[in-house]
Amino acid sequence: MAWVKLNVGGQIFETQLSTLTAYPTSTLAKIFQSDMMHNDPVRHDGVYHLDCDPQCFQPILSWLRYGTISIPTSVDIRLVMMAAKHLGLDEMAKQLDKECSGRGAMTDWLKLNVGGTMFETSRATLTSHPTSSLARMFEPNSNLPPATTTPDGVFQIDACPQSFSVILNWLRYRHLMLGEARAEDVLPVADYFGLGDLQDLLTRHKQKEAEASSKFLSCIEDSVDRLEDVFQQLQCELNGVQEKMEDIKIEVAGIATGLEDLWRIKCEVSNIASIMKEQN
Repeated sequence: MAWVKLNVGGQIFETQLSTLTAYPTSTLAKIFQSDMMHNDPVRHDGVYHLDCDPQCFQPILSWLRYGTISIPTSVDIRLVMMAAKHLGLDEMAKQLDKECSGRGAMTDWLKLNVGGTMFETSRATLTSHPTSSLARMFEPNSNLPPATTTPDGVFQIDACPQSFSVILNWLRYRHLMLGEARAEDVLPVADYFGLGDLQDLLTRHKQKEAEASSKFLSCIEDSVDRLEDVFQQLQCELNGVQEKMEDIKIEVAGIATGLEDLWRIKCEVSNIASIMKEQN
């Protein structure tokens, strides 16, 4: 298994010859093919010299080894793409070109018609939850695009606009802003779009609402029980007052009888006085 040492822009790389010739039709592979190796200048230490930015060559070498593109954020993806084109690695260059287009597309401003209500937002917002089906719908070069798009570029989504408004605000701010919507109405829509984190948040919100409602009902029940006690106490007090009123009525009736007797006595005294006066 032949190993090759490269001096790329002043930085030494070591790899297998089979890695560098993985794409036989590329310019890079042709440099190391047996019929050209004798024509290329090789220093006495066996190091091949390649005029390329070493930071750009590292992702290229990783792609040749593993078939996966991994570029540090400190490296300009466009420079790596140009280096790949220069080395004749057209397949990698095409992948990088798509990724470049995708990165630019994340700033796109999109219009959505959701259940008859218009929304406007950025592609970055719609794809901010990468594992969701909503993100897969709107990521660049998606294989799961929204069902229909109008001629003027409006994406049409068959969903409840009130629930989608809650979802959109959550994607923007990562805060649950229900407004007039109910958590139980938003839950199935969040599930449809594969927003697991939002589902958990809505479930916890429902549990808190249920607990608050239970506490409120318990408070009302306690208040009702207390009111019943108060009413019973009032009833007892009223019964006592009624009994006292009956006693007062009896006393008043007795007084009235006494007054009537006094009136009769007065009348008799007046009659006696009149008789005595006539006799005199």
